Amino acid sequence: MSWTPPEATLSDEQLEFLRSVDSPTIANAVEPFKVRDRTEGFIGGSVRCLFPDLPSMVGYALTVKMNNQAGPVAGRDGYWRMWQYLEQMPKPAVLVVQDVSGAPTRAALAGEVMSTLAKRLGAVGMVTDGAFRDVQEVHALGFHYFARYVVVSHGNYEVMEVGAPVTLDGATVTTGDIVHGDANGVVIVPATVLPGLPEAVNEVRVKERQTMDFITSEDFTLAQLMRTSGY
Repeated sequence: MSWTPPEATLSDEQLEFLRSVDSPTIANAVEPFKVRDRTEGFIGGSVRCLFPDLPSMVGYALTVKMNNQAGPVAGRDGYWRMWQYLEQMPKPAVLVVQDVSGAPTRAALAGEVMSTLAKRLGAVGMVTDGAFRDVQEVHALGFHYFARYVVVSHGNYEVMEVGAPVTLDGATVTTGDIVHGDANGVVIVPATVLPGLPEAVNEVRVKERQTMDFITSEDFTLAQLMRTSGY
């Protein structure tokens, strides 16, 4: 099966900048560009950060669909294809895994061994609407986990598809998308907004600081806040 990896769109400077910003600020800063509806571009809250003490995760998504069903031991063709594709991805990469089993509490789709290999191949984290395991060991790696569940067994998981778009709690993620995650969740950063994003982030920060300073000041009135908030 032929496959062409996506091109890198982040400069080193842009990558470092994204790592320095929290995900809610990124989400707010994207809004003024009007490149998507406000209800889109982020993974819903059922997919939570398992290691909120780690710094922001930033990387290019490699999308994967995984299944888990009773019966004969699952094949490993897709499993090895996933690692081959990851090796070719621009770095850093993030594995974004959709659980298509219909029973996401019944299998851990990754653990310490897979996370160690993923890190070796240039990934900085994994995101799933299913489950992971080995949380203490993976946390010690400094490797990001975003998941709905923690499950003790790997079950009989199988990699069904690699590189096709996936959907996780309301968000469609495409291989090559820039994903940004921290304790608040995961947001998708459109490549088209990157040149203007630092200025937009600064505007968000300045406006929020001014608003909070006014709310906590002796001059605060709700009427004045309503007049100046822009809502």
